[in-house]
Amino acid sequence: MNVHLLRSPELSEETYRNVLQLLQNFQGPMHFIPCEEEIIEDTIRTKERIWNNKDDFEHLEINSFSAQESRNSSRFTIKFPYLEKVKSWKQLFTECDKYRKTKKISENDLVVLLTDIGNELNWFGGVDPNMKNYFIQTSNWEHFFGNTIDIRFPIAYEVIIWAMRYFMFENNEAILKGVHKKSIGCIMDFCEDKSQIIIKMRTADVCDTCMNHFKDRDTPTLYTRQFFEILDGIRNSMTFRSRSVLLQQPSRLEIRGYSRKIFFTDLGGLELRLNPKEKSIYLFYLNHPEGIIISHLQDYKEEITQLYSRFSNQSEPDIINRAIETLINPLDNDINVVLSRINGKIKKTVGESLFNYYCICGERGDRKKILLDRELIINNMN
Repeated sequence: MNVHLLRSPELSEETYRNVLQLLQNFQGPMHFIPCEEEIIEDTIRTKERIWNNKDDFEHLEINSFSAQESRNSSRFTIKFPYLEKVKSWKQLFTECDKYRKTKKISENDLVVLLTDIGNELNWFGGVDPNMKNYFIQTSNWEHFFGNTIDIRFPIAYEVIIWAMRYFMFENNEAILKGVHKKSIGCIMDFCEDKSQIIIKMRTADVCDTCMNHFKDRDTPTLYTRQFFEILDGIRNSMTFRSRSVLLQQPSRLEIRGYSRKIFFTDLGGLELRLNPKEKSIYLFYLNHPEGIIISHLQDYKEEITQLYSRFSNQSEPDIINRAIETLINPLDNDINVVLSRINGKIKKTVGESLFNYYCICGERGDRKKILLDRELIINNMN
């Protein structure tokens, strides 16, 4: 079965790609398909809703249309009054239907819209009556988990538990009846506050009662296996990230394939996306744990050129040579710009707490180096 992930225009492409990649890391009968973004156009007007206080914002009746988590949290950080753009559930599912019709999506496939826009019932996600269209709200997660959260994890978690509910329940009413009003560490917990949501995500478990829903509906084993592998992967990645600073344990760094894509293995396979020039310099410094002074880069011109030639879209040797000459010229500022961009992307990808393990560091005039233990580097060239 295919699960088509749609990106609304207001959701950053980077976040969308990171969520998609995280889900695609786990093989099985369920395939997560990227959308053709030109189809997802924001042609429906949003409304603006003012939340005057915390209690109004966090209130959610359990007999609402769908059975998703409440946003109740005693430590919620939004300042009130809070102005939020919202769409109706009908508008959100209309976008799913439009994509289905335009791309002739099979009726057996699921369509999931990822959007930063709020919704009329103030839910994290929802499903339409036919159980084939879904939306997940991708904004405000930092307010529940703090600024250190990698928002890929809660978003991917919401995607997979809604896919699980498709297999567990026949319709919306059955989902609603299956909700646990008292939290027990199950994906069907209603969750009334932030700490309960955190526990549910870290537990990433399904209680015996809910497990029986899979059995009663004769869900194929390959699907349930993939579900639990994804849940366990999300949980393990979140746990690793939170403990890494205390344990001084950075993630392994994996370099894959001919194009030498760079992934943080223990952070859910998060990719470090660098342009050809940036990737050439980063891999060059990975190859030299002793460090290299910037003014000495000219001595390594051939090595850097070989790397850049592999990644660059340019095929003309003269163009490649001029780019490298500019890059390694000690009188030019190009290398400093490239290093700054690399380090900025690393910090944005792994966060402040893990940044120092992976950045290219060194005082002005001294050797620049990457401190990561080379034993943590996995070279997978296949």
